[in-house]
Amino acid sequence: MWKVLLLHTCHLSLMGLFSVIQATCNIQPITGDDAEFCSIDLHVEYPGIGDVSCKHIPQCQNFTQDLFKKWGAPVVTYSNAQEDKIYVLLMIDPDAPSRNNPRFQHWRHWLLADIQGRDLLSGKGLKGRVITEYKGPSPPANTGYHRYEFLLYLQPPGSVPSLTSSEEEFRGTFEPVSFASRFNLGEPVATTQFMAQNPQQKDL
Repeated sequence: MWKVLLLHTCHLSLMGLFSVIQATCNIQPITGDDAEFCSIDLHVEYPGIGDVSCKHIPQCQNFTQDLFKKWGAPVVTYSNAQEDKIYVLLMIDPDAPSRNNPRFQHWRHWLLADIQGRDLLSGKGLKGRVITEYKGPSPPANTGYHRYEFLLYLQPPGSVPSLTSSEEEFRGTFEPVSFASRFNLGEPVATTQFMAQNPQQKDL
C-alpha cells in the first residue's frame, strides 16, 4: 500500500512541476522599436511551437535546441499574397555575430525566389527556387538575442534573382538593399521577425 501511495505522491509532484514549467514557459511578444518591423499579415511557423512572428523564443521545453538542431525550414504564409504573382523570400540575421558587434550582418539564412502566391496563401510550405539553402539560427553563446528577419518581395516578371560569386562563397555581410535593387524588387511587401538566443545562455 505504501508503494502505491509513494507512486501517487511522486506522480502528483511531477504534475506540479510540469504545471510550473508550463506556466513559466510564456512566449513573449517583441516590443518597442523592434516590433515596428513586424507586418501583421506575414507569419512564420515551426512545427513544435507554432507561429513565432514578432515573438521571443524562450529557452524552456527545448524550443531553442529544436530550433537550432531539429526543425527544418518554417512554413511561411502571407495573407495578402496574390495567387497569380511570384515572390522572393529572404531570411537574415542582422546581429551576426552579436547585436553590439554586427560585423557580419546581414547573415543570410535562407533565400527563395519564384514563390507562387498561392503557396504563400495555402500554408503548406514553399516550393520556390532555392538560391540559399535554409540554415537554422545558430547564434554564438553569450551574444544575447538575435533578430531573425524575414523580408518578402514581389518578384517582377522576367526578374531572375541570383547571387554574385562572393555572395555564394560567404553568407555573411549580405546587403538586402543592394540585392533588391539589382533585381528591381523594390521595398518588401511584408516583413516580420522572431528573436532567439543560444541555449547555453539564460533568458534575460
